[in-house]
Amino acid sequence: MDEFLARQFSVLQKLINDYRQKAVSLNALIQRIEGVTGVLGNHTWSDAVFPIVLSLEQVNAATLEARRELTAVEAAAVESSLLELKALIKSFEAG
Repeated sequence: MDEFLARQFSVLQKLINDYRQKAVSLNALIQRIEGVTGVLGNHTWSDAVFPIVLSLEQVNAATLEARRELTAVEAAAVESSLLELKALIKSFEAG
């Protein structure tokens, strides 16, 4: 894996940790994942990350529309998506 790709995956890992520590909102997390995906310009990555981002966006939209915090069920869905994202990163790192 080249250095550029490794740095971008490191950024994603940090974003996940920042979200879990409540340093960034779900909305910001989604925007930054999409930003990294755009920078990568890799169709395989884009296709693989799309369903994860879509799931996060659905939860985000519901909470923004209702102007409320995540429910326990939504928080669990977000965590599941983050675990999927981490697994996806790991699979791309492995080649």
